[in-house]
Amino acid sequence: MDVGLTDAGLPVVVGVLVVGVFVLVSVGWPHPRRRPVRIAVRAGQTVLLNALVLLLAGVLMNDQYLFYVSWADLLGSGSEQAGHAVTAGDPKAGGNVRLRAALHAAAHLPPLPSPGQRVQNFTVTGRRSGLTGQVIVLLPKGYDPAAAKTYPVIESLSGYPGTPRSNFHGFALDTSFQDLVDHRTIRAPIIVMPQINTPNSLDTECVNAPERTGLQTETWLARDVPAWAAAHLRVSLQRTSWAAMGFSYGGWCAAMLAMHHPDVYGAAMSLMGYFRPEFGPAYDPLTKGVGNYDLARLARTSPPPVSLWLMASKDDPTAYPQLVAFLKSVRAPMSVTSVVLRTGGHRVDTIPPVLPEMLAWLRDALPGFTP
Repeated sequence: MDVGLTDAGLPVVVGVLVVGVFVLVSVGWPHPRRRPVRIAVRAGQTVLLNALVLLLAGVLMNDQYLFYVSWADLLGSGSEQAGHAVTAGDPKAGGNVRLRAALHAAAHLPPLPSPGQRVQNFTVTGRRSGLTGQVIVLLPKGYDPAAAKTYPVIESLSGYPGTPRSNFHGFALDTSFQDLVDHRTIRAPIIVMPQINTPNSLDTECVNAPERTGLQTETWLARDVPAWAAAHLRVSLQRTSWAAMGFSYGGWCAAMLAMHHPDVYGAAMSLMGYFRPEFGPAYDPLTKGVGNYDLARLARTSPPPVSLWLMASKDDPTAYPQLVAFLKSVRAPMSVTSVVLRTGGHRVDTIPPVLPEMLAWLRDALPGFTP
C-alpha cells in the first residue's frame, strides 16, 4: 500500500519505526558475540534512531505547514507556472488618487540608529495600538536622510512562525529582489518589515480583537507603522506609493491591510496567502464569525479601490481553494491579478521565480513605483 507524503498514516508509520528501533537499542538486541560486530551494530542502530527521529520531526512539520504536498514534489519536480488570470475590475484601482492621504510628514527626521547602513533596526511603540515591536528597515542604495528625495514603500510581512528578518530570505531581498531593483524594474523602495505578533509566538492573524483590552494588531500594522515611517524616513505619502507584501500568513495580512485601509495602501502582493483568518488554538478573538475579515465577502459587497497580485499553487489545499473563491467575488473598483503554479506546495522557494512578474506588475499598478 502506497502512503502519500501528506497522508495521516505517515507520521504513525514513522513513529512506530522510531519506537521499534528505540526498543532494540534499549534491550541490546541483537547481541553478536564478537565485540567489533556488536559495536558496529549499536552504532548503526543509534544512527538509524536519530535519523528516524529527525524524519518524524520533518514529517510532522510538513503535515502542519505543507511545504511539500507529494513525493514527486519533495523529490524535485519543482514548481511550474501554469499561467495567470486577471479578474474583472478596474485596472487602475491602485492608482486612484481620489482618497485623502492618511499620512503626514514630520518637520524634522530623527537620526538613523546606524548611519550609513542600509539595514536599520528600530523598536517602535504604536500610538494608537499601544503595541511595541521590532521594525527592520531596508533602505535603498544611496539613501540620504538629509536629501529631499522621497521613496515608495513596501511593507513586507513575514509568515508564521517568523520574524521581521525572515523577509530577507523569503523574498530574497539581498539577491534576486535587489537585482531587479538595480535593473530599474521598479523605482527603488524603502522596505519596512514590522514585527507582526507581540510576542512572536502568538498567532493574532493580524486582526484587531473586538474587546477594548484585546490586542490591536491590525491598527499596529496599518496605522502605527506607516505613521512611524512617515515621521522617521524619507517616504512618499501618497497611497500610490505604498504597497503591502507577504507570504502565507503574511500574504493574508497584506491583502487584508490593503482592502481595509485603501487610504494607506494602493496595492498588495499576497503569495500563497489566504482570505480569512486561520486561527490557532492559543488565540481566537473572532469565534462568533470573521465578519469583515472575510475578504471574499468584502470584495463582493464593498470592494475597495485597490490592486492585488495573488499567487498560489494548485496543490496547496489552503491557499488555492480560497483563491478560487476570492476571484469569483471580486468586483470593481478592485483589480486582481492571479498567478497559479501547477505544483509547489506551500514553500518560500516558489517566490524568486515569480519576482520579476510581481515587481513588473507593481510598477504598472502604482505610479509611485514607476522608475
